[in-house]
Amino acid sequence: MNKLCFLILFLINSFALTAQEKLSLDQALKLALENNVEIAKNKNDEASTKYDKKRAYFSLLPSVNGFGNVFESTGTNFDQLTGMLRTETGQYVNGSVTASWDILNVANKLSDLKLSNSNYESQKAQLAYTKEFILLKVVGRYLETLQAMKQDVIFNKFCDVQEEQLRRTDELIKVGSLPGQDFYTQNAEWSRLKSLREDNLNVMNAKKNELILLLRLDPSKETQLDSILGEGLFKGKMNIDSLYQKALVSRKDYQQIEAKSMVKKYELALQRSKFIPSVSIYYDYGSRYSSFQTRRFNDQFYKDNITTTIGLSVQVPIFNGLQTRNVVYKARQDFKNAELDVVQTKSNIYVELKNLMSTIAANEKKVTYRQDQTESASRAYELEKERYYLGQGSPLDLGVAQRNYVEASLSLNQINYQLIYNRFELLFYTGDIISLVQ
Repeated sequence: MNKLCFLILFLINSFALTAQEKLSLDQALKLALENNVEIAKNKNDEASTKYDKKRAYFSLLPSVNGFGNVFESTGTNFDQLTGMLRTETGQYVNGSVTASWDILNVANKLSDLKLSNSNYESQKAQLAYTKEFILLKVVGRYLETLQAMKQDVIFNKFCDVQEEQLRRTDELIKVGSLPGQDFYTQNAEWSRLKSLREDNLNVMNAKKNELILLLRLDPSKETQLDSILGEGLFKGKMNIDSLYQKALVSRKDYQQIEAKSMVKKYELALQRSKFIPSVSIYYDYGSRYSSFQTRRFNDQFYKDNITTTIGLSVQVPIFNGLQTRNVVYKARQDFKNAELDVVQTKSNIYVELKNLMSTIAANEKKVTYRQDQTESASRAYELEKERYYLGQGSPLDLGVAQRNYVEASLSLNQINYQLIYNRFELLFYTGDIISLVQ
């Protein structure tokens, strides 16, 4: 009794473990956001632009620099502190702290600040778009694998059917009801189906391996997929205008294009600021030590020789061979091109949505047609098989009917998964696919 209970518990645990090992689509999407290499790289780029944004804020403050040197000089030396020429060896220490602040050309720093902020927004949008693109890619590989798995079931079914037909044909040949060559015709069809099944298994493994790479899972371990999909498909009304407006608000690639346009705008402003004179105020606090003076180092460096300087520097751009003007001109053209990209992207989004809606509508009709095609092919095959074994049909007619049935079943399977993918595509094109993992 104890052994029986142990066996039952072992089987239950084994079944539970197998069920847990199956990777669902929801789990795959979450793993992609955590592990995908492209997403990780974009996160690093975003962190870099965020740090540059902080740098631009601090550039508005005055700059402070320290200077110091210690040296020994032998030979004829002029001692600035005593105003005398000396020929013996002397030791010197100099130190100063200088603060400067550009008070006029603030436009340059403000443009730099806005530029760094736009760069950060662009990279943030790029990260979000990469996440969405990877999610759609994961969906595609996952569904392609499930489609191949379903096709394997179909091929396996028809291989079994063909094997049974081959056995039955062999029996009828032995009793003289069918000619001997019919065995080879049936056997050739059986081999063809098994070959197609192997091709499909190869495709299934390739798609699964691509999915594993996207998720950065251990390729040495077997990964089982859950064929039950969640409820994340787009099921709303497909109104082109409402979808278009939603896409303009939510799509990260469009937000990135807009941010890049702003980057070009502030790059132009940054170049234009080079035409403006630069006025800086500066303050210097320094001290010196000379071994030729009789007082100690602390007295000289911290009391006697302290100097403070405050001043104003002006730099006026006059002529540099039209280099600045040329750079400004190029920046202006880049900004115009960026604005054109924004306009073109809007048109692209509308066309993408319109094409996808047309594809979904067509595929929905195809599902109905292919269901009818599969049912008709199934009936035709059964009737042709009955005729054949009654001696009224030929093996070629039976083979054609069976192939039509196989192709119809595969086509129905393909369009079903294609329509599912199109629904996920619609989430992607409206910028809402990220909601699957939130």
